This record gives sequence, C-alpha cells and structure tokens, in this order.
Amino acid sequence: RHCASCSVLHTGALLLQRMAQNATTGRADKVTFTFPPSIDGADGWGAEKLFASGCHAYTYDDIIMMPGHIDFGINDVDLTSRLTKNLLLRTPICSSPMDTVTEHKMAINVALLGGIGIIHNNNTVEEQVNEVHKVKRFENGFIMDPFVLSPEHTITDIDRIKERYGYSSVPVTETGKLGGKLLGIVTGRDIDFVKDRSTKLREVMSRDCVVGYEPITLSEANKILRESKK
Repeated sequence: RHCASCSVLHTGALLLQRMAQNATTGRADKVTFTFPPSIDGADGWGAEKLFASGCHAYTYDDIIMMPGHIDFGINDVDLTSRLTKNLLLRTPICSSPMDTVTEHKMAINVALLGGIGIIHNNNTVEEQVNEVHKVKRFENGFIMDPFVLSPEHTITDIDRIKERYGYSSVPVTETGKLGGKLLGIVTGRDIDFVKDRSTKLREVMSRDCVVGYEPITLSEANKILRESKK
C-alpha cells in the first residue's frame, strides 16, 4: 500500500534533467520549475506520481520526506520487493558494490534492516570469499559448521580466528574437530584478561555447558538459552 506519509518533493532532479536536455540540444532555454496544484500547500507528491515523472535517478538532496496522515496501521504496510527471481527483500535497500561502501560490516548492518549489501570486487577472489564468510557467520540461528578446537590448542589460536573472522567463542571437543565429544566452550569473557596467550584452552574453558539435542527448533533452542542465562 502507498503510505501517504511518504509524500515527497523533488525539484532538483527535474531541474537537472531540463538543464541536461538543453546542453544536449544546444538550446539556451530558461530553466524554470512551477509547482503543480497538487504540491500547493506543501502536501507533496505521492510515490506513484514521483516515480512516474520521467526522471530516472534521484540523489539525497532531490527529495524531502514529508510526514502526513495515514488511515491504516503500520502492520498493513508491506515493502517486500523482489531483487532477483528467487530472492525477496523485506526492505528495499541495497548498498552499492563499491570498495568505499560495502564490505562485511555494511552488508551485515543492511541485512539487519531487511535489505542486502553487494560485496565489491576490487580485491582478490579469496578476499571476497572471506568477506562473504564474515557476513554468513554473523548471528546465525544454527551454526552448522562452527570453528572447533581441542583442549591442547591455545588462546593464540582463538586470537587468529577472531582476527580473521571476528569470533572469540569456540567449542572445545576431545578431537578438536566437529563431531568429537564436547568438553567445553571458550568465550571472550574467559580469555579477555589472560595475558599469557599461550595458555592451553583446557585451563580456561567453561565445562558446565548447557546443551540441546537434535531434533530441536530454533525457538526451542532460544528458550533453553533464556532459561539458562546467568
């Protein structure tokens, strides 16, 4: 549904468009802009009129968001948009694939808003893959392939994981591999104030782990986390 509170003014884009036309044709027409009756009284233009005006691009200064009355609830507003044939966005926001705009931090924050960030390609394939991994591992519901270490690994090994991927919480298994017997877990609060980074994980890991067993849903897992939070 169109939200009346999103009425906008867009004088700048139309003026620039007219000036560009003059430059192309060599004419020197005086560039003027007259507000149509619908804008009189600062009511603004609705989104349908704005985007059907023939102007194909807008900058931040071209539009002004104007508050207004709506006769429906916010739950009735659906901004879901299709980015590709198989990909829907809850919020139609997409950050630019530029090296000064979108790497993993931007992509994560845009995704939290319901949009998407396109990682730029002004780097190696390996670096691009690394950026995507950082996004994919941010606050997963279930992390199916966590970084796993053994009791004989050191805090330095966790420091390397944190430096590369941004994570300082690591399960500790008997074999140091996924599928081994769970012995404990090391989190940031276990090692943040340990000066000797060569300390073995068996000396700092928490052994009283709260676990859930498959099959389990995400809501059931979150309930266990809430009930066991210290």
